[in-house]
Amino acid sequence: MTNAVDAATPARYQNGFAQVVERVGLAIMGALCGLFVAAMVARADIEDINSLGALFSALLYGSLGFYLGTNIPSLPSSGTISNVGSVPKTNPIALASATGTFVAAVAALVSVYMIIFDETPPVIWNVGIGLGWALGVLLQLAAGTAVRLRRYNSAPG
Repeated sequence: MTNAVDAATPARYQNGFAQVVERVGLAIMGALCGLFVAAMVARADIEDINSLGALFSALLYGSLGFYLGTNIPSLPSSGTISNVGSVPKTNPIALASATGTFVAAVAALVSVYMIIFDETPPVIWNVGIGLGWALGVLLQLAAGTAVRLRRYNSAPG
């Protein structure tokens, strides 16, 4: 006869493997977004940000942001239905993560559009799109870090 711990162990490892694969995929998506935004911003021909180091920094920054900031749990439900007239609560950390993901993805989409269709916007547009992407990834990083710090600090001793 097997006990419940032995039966649950393979499922736990499979779920862990699936999470690792998902996280690596999200990190790759973040790196691709960083690559597209960096390539578009490099076309502005600004000397300080038109370098290989800036490109690799954008790749690393994007992959970290998408890796850390896209798996934010929702607020626990209270389980009561008596609050019918009340407004549902929004988790501010999940909202920051979702907003960051949206802003970073829109900046990457605009960058891809400009690269593919060979658009040449004013330099201020390139810088604005790059800063918008950086702000979106920063929101993801902040939300992911806040959740992980909260879990670490609330873990039993």
